[in-house]
Amino acid sequence: MTIQSNVPEWANVEVPGGERHLPVYLLLDTSSSMEGAPIESLHQGLEQFQREVSSDQFARDIVKVGVITFASDAQLVTGGLVPISDFQPPMLTASGVTRLDLAFTVLLESIDRDVVRPVKGGQKGDWKPAVFVLTDGRPTDRHGIATDELWRPARDALVNRPKGEIKPSVIVAVGCGPHVDDDTLKAISTGTAFKMGTSEAAFVALFQYLSQSLTTSTQLGGNMEDPFANAQPSSELIRIP
Repeated sequence: MTIQSNVPEWANVEVPGGERHLPVYLLLDTSSSMEGAPIESLHQGLEQFQREVSSDQFARDIVKVGVITFASDAQLVTGGLVPISDFQPPMLTASGVTRLDLAFTVLLESIDRDVVRPVKGGQKGDWKPAVFVLTDGRPTDRHGIATDELWRPARDALVNRPKGEIKPSVIVAVGCGPHVDDDTLKAISTGTAFKMGTSEAAFVALFQYLSQSLTTSTQLGGNMEDPFANAQPSSELIRIP
């Protein structure tokens, strides 16, 4: 089956039976500091993301989404990986501290449960998951004290898995607002990290970048090892060198 993307410059792609998917995990900070305009803009951004990705015929068949919120606890609010066409942006509430470590733990559990593994001599399985982390501050412990002691081991357990275990192809970290730490964002990511403001325009630009990244990555010649490599962010997103 050949599917033409709705963006003219993208190539035709042969889909092998439609059985392979690109798992995309959105790890979203819903701690108390996100209350007000940021959490509202985040919800609107998720709605925009769903519309834009599902409007591309090819991406609609390929992309599956899992949303993990993290504050004092972490939850896979989508219940698993869902097709982008069926994705319903969850209502978000801001409260609590910033337990990124718990989000990485939930992510690891979902990868082992929800991502389809390849079968030797048979089905190829899903592509490696792409992970996107949005936060407005440094990760904390349960008391709200900023620390690297919890999230770093959880991240290492995710990216340094033994051979044969599924791990992310890429983790992209984005910090919003004035309290983000560049070094922490770079350490969270496996490559690219950004920072941005908390205006509605910033969130629009962020989710446009995310949508474009995913649709381009699944096209012929796209970079499946780093779905975020080829899309160009707007001026609202500042790449951290």
